[in-house]
Amino acid sequence: MDQDDDAHPDVEHDMSRGEVEPPPPLSESLAHLLSRLLFRGRRGLGRAAERSRSRLELRQLQKDRDHFWVRLGRTAYHLVEAGEIDHPALRKAIARIDEIEARIDALHSGGKGAADDGTSDLAAPKRPH
Repeated sequence: MDQDDDAHPDVEHDMSRGEVEPPPPLSESLAHLLSRLLFRGRRGLGRAAERSRSRLELRQLQKDRDHFWVRLGRTAYHLVEAGEIDHPALRKAIARIDEIEARIDALHSGGKGAADDGTSDLAAPKRPH
């Protein structure tokens, strides 16, 4: 290659005819550039959408898992209360739940400041169902 080729890489030489082909018009170059940018943008958006779907699915699975852990805990609570199962750790957890429920009930039924802060209309949460 001669020095002229290095200066103009877009210029093609037709050695058989000895002619130099001019670079494509600016509009063609811009159109090509824009189409490449759009392709890259669509590809990037596709990857971002896939990552978002994956994160959404992960959050939903974690939410479902947490929901079933809560249901399992409530079921265990009721089974211990009914005397169908018994374990020291379960009895200790139920005693703690009962203690917390009693404190919540006391605050809802006449704890100081309940009427002052507008929370007296709130229904007390029930025991696990």
